[in-house]
Amino acid sequence: MKIYPKTSSNFEGLDELMPYVNKDKGIELQFFNENGNMARFEFKEVVENLMKKVPDLKEVTIHPPLELYEIECIISKDINIIKEQLDIMIELTRKYDIKMNIVYHTLINFEVHKELTLNKIRELLKIIEGEKVTILLENIFMFFEKRCTVYEIADYFDHPNLRVCFDICHLHCRANINKQNVEEYAKAYIDKGLCERYTYQVHFSYTVNDDGYVDKKTHGRAHPNIEELRKDLRLLKEYGMDKCNYITEVSEENYLLRKDQISELKMLEEET
Repeated sequence: MKIYPKTSSNFEGLDELMPYVNKDKGIELQFFNENGNMARFEFKEVVENLMKKVPDLKEVTIHPPLELYEIECIISKDINIIKEQLDIMIELTRKYDIKMNIVYHTLINFEVHKELTLNKIRELLKIIEGEKVTILLENIFMFFEKRCTVYEIADYFDHPNLRVCFDICHLHCRANINKQNVEEYAKAYIDKGLCERYTYQVHFSYTVNDDGYVDKKTHGRAHPNIEELRKDLRLLKEYGMDKCNYITEVSEENYLLRKDQISELKMLEEET
């Protein structure tokens, strides 16, 4: 397992996170929709500036804006937006000899994807085939599916450049919405074989007060203690997701100091 911290595109709190960036040589960068919904966003210069700060970095994951940036939205608006992003990532991996990933959410289920997007996703995979670039599809917490769509898509293509980013907080949210114990809910929602085969990274955080979807402050927080953190680690291990990259995706009050994320990083390191 490699443990990577997460920061924003302006490197907020990066100095505090630097010991953890340097340890496993990886990071995830969160971008926002300053240019409007479903718009192009600039990440080439951001990555190049990051490489100046951390020249021995080995892996960078790009997380596009959070609102209206699902893969089906961008494909419907203009697939060239994603093609350009992939071309830039290929250029950066070759220039700096790094691995790069880009995360996309999806709001539609697999049956709808079969009708609307799978042929387009196949076009995208042809661009990055054989390159050190991976598209990561992330599970969501909204309730438009019975089985985890992103694993169904990954299994359909079985392509080395298409993998899953599994968000443990989103799993808890779905269980809470359904008023089920998370372990019981997971049995119906995810399949261990698919998790083992296709999970590339985990977004790791805590879900407060059995919520995560009504009060936004309960979503994606730092685990309050080692016992709660161990529970989530055991669940992930049960489904074969203990050897993935772990990204500490933690919301907090002060993003310059990153105290909550650092607490999460420390506890996670102690248990791995």
